[in-house]
Order: sequence, then C-alpha cells, then structure tokens
Amino acid sequence: MRTSALALALIAAPLAAQEAPQPRLAAGETVEVEIRGDLNGDALPDLAYVAAREDMRELRVVTSYRSATDLGENVAQVLSLDPYPLGDAVLKLRDNVLNLEELTGGTTAVFSTHRFRWDAKLSAMRLIGLDATLYSRTYAHDGMEASWNLLTGDLVTRSLKLNKGPGDAAYAKTREKRRKKPSRPIRLEKSPDGGDLLGWPSAK
Repeated sequence: MRTSALALALIAAPLAAQEAPQPRLAAGETVEVEIRGDLNGDALPDLAYVAAREDMRELRVVTSYRSATDLGENVAQVLSLDPYPLGDAVLKLRDNVLNLEELTGGTTAVFSTHRFRWDAKLSAMRLIGLDATLYSRTYAHDGMEASWNLLTGDLVTRSLKLNKGPGDAAYAKTREKRRKKPSRPIRLEKSPDGGDLLGWPSAK
C-alpha cells in the first residue's frame, strides 16, 4: 500500500502544528487577548481568549483532545466578563495554570486575578484561586483586598487604609483576617468575579 506525500507530511508534522485551535468569533466580535499552551496536560495546544464587542466580553477556553481515531477540540468553556473594563484583560499561563487579570469599575475599581487549572475528574477547567483588590483610583477612600485558595479553602482578607504617613505607598494594609471558605469544585464558567468575593455592592 502506497502512502501519499500529504499523509507522510502529516505524520512528520508535530501534532501541535496540526491541530492548533483558532478563536471563533460572531459578527462584531474581536479578540481582546489570547494565549496558547497545554492546559490539560495532553501535549496538545489549547487556546484561551477574550472575545469582545460593544456590550459583551467573554473568556473562552478551548482544549484539544486526542482519541484512538482522531484529534479534535472540546466545546469551549465560556465565562461572562464585565463588558466595560478599564483596559484589556491579561492572560498568563504558567505550569498549566491559566491566570486572567482584569481591572473593572470606575473611580472605584476592582483588580482581580482568576486562576484556573484543568481538573481531570470534571474534564474541564476549574477555578483554583481568586484574588481581588478594591481601591479608589483618585485616592478618595479606603479599600479592601481578599485572596481565596479554593484548593485549601483558605481565605485571607485585609483592609486598606489611605496612608497618611511617610512613604510612597498609597494604602497601608491593616486588619488581616484568615478563615476557611470551603467550596466544591467550581467550573470556569461558574466562577465568581472579584466584586463577588469582596461583597462589593456592584457584584452580581
């Protein structure tokens, strides 16, 4: 049986080059930011991107798979984001953990970092950490911050007081509290936002 030149080329080419996912956009959508890497540990390239239009933003994560017969893409996991951020989101990937950083709000802003990792039992990306800081961009009032490790259930909160003393820091961290906030695994698309974690009135 003869093997075609095309078949030989596909065999020789890296799987990552053959099956790299591409952003899928509806009419009027653009890619705000994207990142590629191996999210689910199968040595195939995966894709995370933020799609945006005038009144909508979504984080979409597409993981590749390899079966005995083919290569393909799983259905995208989608997390709705604030449609009116104070700048583009930032995506980072390190040690199979996907970080989403974004700044939302107005003169009172919330900077949040979501950390997601593939969960083999869920066959999906899950939230493993969430950090949030609320502060005044005009230094008009105090702020607060929180850090939640969903793997251990540890929640750390701090008050941020406007710094009236010497030094360049705008805020001084005070009143640190530590407690447990256990949670069942939360899939990426069900993740709370930074305002939810802080209990900010604008939270959903």
